[in-house]
Amino acid sequence: MSCPSGSSHSNHEMPPDSNAGRPENELSELLNIGFFADTEAIGTVADAITETLIQLQVPEQKRLEIGLAVQEALVNAVVHGCKNDPSKEVRCRLQSDPLGRIVITVTDPGPGFSPDLLSDPKRQENVYADHGRGVYLIRQLMDEVCFERRGNEIRMWKY
Repeated sequence: MSCPSGSSHSNHEMPPDSNAGRPENELSELLNIGFFADTEAIGTVADAITETLIQLQVPEQKRLEIGLAVQEALVNAVVHGCKNDPSKEVRCRLQSDPLGRIVITVTDPGPGFSPDLLSDPKRQENVYADHGRGVYLIRQLMDEVCFERRGNEIRMWKY
């Protein structure tokens, strides 16, 4: 499944054939991890993703960008989606397409949100806020970011 119209955000020019090979059935699942909503578990999940990216020979710079974006998405899922309730589960999937592009999906059981309503962390009144930069950072680090399922699922592509 690709991003629905209007819900994607791209930061980089996509390769000319970027829509080729994008159907869900052409993605290879590399990891599918469910964990209880506890911030202590985030490092373990992020490490598993990093190890898989190393095995795939993803360049270090891309691994670092993906790793930070994944950590931000997982923190948002635990803190905002699950309200730090350890009885709730967060799911993280790592997939790749036939061209080697990476997609990571993080899903939580929360009510979701509208990413368009987030404050701009670069605005003067938000610069010194102690929160509100996670989605902005994810969008800067990844090539394509989509929010689906009412906003409680984020799909992050790295080309």
